[in-house]
Amino acid sequence: MTQGKGLTQIYTAFFFFVICPHIANILTMSDEKRDVRNPILFECAWEVANKVGGIYTVIKSKVPVTVSEFGDRYTLIGPLSYKSAPMEVEAEEPSDPHIAATLESMRVKGVKCLYGRWLIDGNPHVLLFDTGSQYHRLDEWKGDLWNLAGIPTPPSDHETNESIIFGYVVAWFLGEVYPFFSFPSAC
Repeated sequence: MTQGKGLTQIYTAFFFFVICPHIANILTMSDEKRDVRNPILFECAWEVANKVGGIYTVIKSKVPVTVSEFGDRYTLIGPLSYKSAPMEVEAEEPSDPHIAATLESMRVKGVKCLYGRWLIDGNPHVLLFDTGSQYHRLDEWKGDLWNLAGIPTPPSDHETNESIIFGYVVAWFLGEVYPFFSFPSAC
């Protein structure tokens, strides 16, 4: 693993556990009951429909089993690569009205994304975010890293910048879509 890829993983993990603690609180401390028999699964990775290295192969190999277990309740989230997406993804509108509403809300705020089916065995749903559409917020989000956790970020490191934006946009999506999936339990 190169040092840059290690930083990417560290920064991405950081967003889910430090920058957006309200999401962690919502997910772990809510008093509302959930339908545990039909969980929703969002899997986030840099190499969703974006072959960079070996993780792409790992994800592709496990998708058929995950789709057989979760069906349409499974969505992979990754960064949008305009080079590979046209060959890897068949665009479609989300059939889930909650995901559709969340994405529309984000689009209105300037977030560009592609939702569709990944053209691999199992044909899972994918949601790919265009990190470039939110580069204007990079300084704000880097400020969060420093002010909330004392984590410095290199000023001109493209991979780090991409990871920061991707992490924040994914956290934004999860934070907006989560309330829709707070179903009372059927138990």
